[in-house]
Amino acid sequence: MAGHKRKPPVARPTGRQRIVELCKDLLILALTCSAVFLALQTPMFSQVQGWIAEPAATASPDDRPRSEAVTPCTVSVRSHMGLYGVSYDENLVGRAFERVSTLLGEGLATAGPTEDITTRQFRNLMEAPGISCGFQGAPPLETLSEWLGGGGSLSGSAQLLTLAWDGREVWLAWRESGDTYRRARTQVAYEGHMDAVLTEFSPNGAAYAHTLTQYDKTYETLDPWVLVSMTAPQPQIYAAASPDLVNDREALERVLSSLGFQSGVDFAYESAGELAINENGDRLRLSAAGKVTFHAGEESRYGVSCAGEAPTAAEAAQAAWELLGRATGPWKGESAYVLTGMEATAEGWIVRFQARLGGVPVWTGETGEAAWFAVKGRRISDFSLSLRSYTASGAVCVVTGERLAAAAMSALPGAGGRLTLRYSDSGQAELTAGWITEE
Repeated sequence: MAGHKRKPPVARPTGRQRIVELCKDLLILALTCSAVFLALQTPMFSQVQGWIAEPAATASPDDRPRSEAVTPCTVSVRSHMGLYGVSYDENLVGRAFERVSTLLGEGLATAGPTEDITTRQFRNLMEAPGISCGFQGAPPLETLSEWLGGGGSLSGSAQLLTLAWDGREVWLAWRESGDTYRRARTQVAYEGHMDAVLTEFSPNGAAYAHTLTQYDKTYETLDPWVLVSMTAPQPQIYAAASPDLVNDREALERVLSSLGFQSGVDFAYESAGELAINENGDRLRLSAAGKVTFHAGEESRYGVSCAGEAPTAAEAAQAAWELLGRATGPWKGESAYVLTGMEATAEGWIVRFQARLGGVPVWTGETGEAAWFAVKGRRISDFSLSLRSYTASGAVCVVTGERLAAAAMSALPGAGGRLTLRYSDSGQAELTAGWITEE
């Protein structure tokens, strides 16, 4: 045992010493957390956070069905029993369109080659068993097909669209503008399929103006495809307001958040009576009347998803619809937005939207548009929109029926055209609806 070395004794900490060391560790941890908390409250951290944030971060997309953007103003259904028609009523038109939209989507998806037709041929189809929809503006057929669950390849646009059975085949026909009519043969089955939907609608006394002229010459001044109801419409009176994006800090913060701008209100500066924000080359201008305009820099803040090299009309409209929903979500109140038209440009598309209240179109400003978007390549390069909030007052506008409106307008110079009920919004605090004629 001579080679065995004895280990020196090691002092073990007492219970009191362990408590003292633990208290030291807890104190160090508390001081560290306190320092981090104070650093997070400094302006410098907020600025750094803006620098390192994702430039394209946006709020969640609008979850409303996109079919809302192509819901018509008028829907009529004709069966062997007669004609059912509704117009300027959000609930009635919405329910009717929801029931017939699948058939329309099927017709758009299976439509074959198109051909020009005469007014008489179009009228024959309108008087045959089928479905007809009158739109606010003239949405493109490609987008209508895609958004109604189809996926066809039709070109052009439609003010009035009908899916009708001529006794042998089911045709898709539409009015593009004026006296320009086209049609295409579809693969929609009539017996046991389309006819079953048509017979769900009972006649309610509605009629098109051209059928009423043989009994009452008052309707001769109107466009033949004005849908005349048995009773006068009852649009509500709405209170309207715009967020002051120059003087209301909270409103400005909400807009910047919805559009994905991370710089914050402290980085806004005055420019020609408005506020402007530049972020990563993108420029945003905001007015005291709720108008928002955007011009993109080099980066793609608002990208457009597309399957090919360039976005189709439907893909461009989808990107614009989602961005419109994010931007207007906190403000829109009881209004809806509908796709009223698209234009092809050398670099992409211009997408246009108008507002609608209770099923009645809203004409905003001088152009009528609530918003437009420019799509260039795979991104939204520019847009302009008016933020307006609408609230129903509970009172109803006094509006005559179509016949009295036609009689009153027939006495005016140059009277005639499409009789349309609409609100005109020039920034006033209260909106009432009235009849106007459009070319």
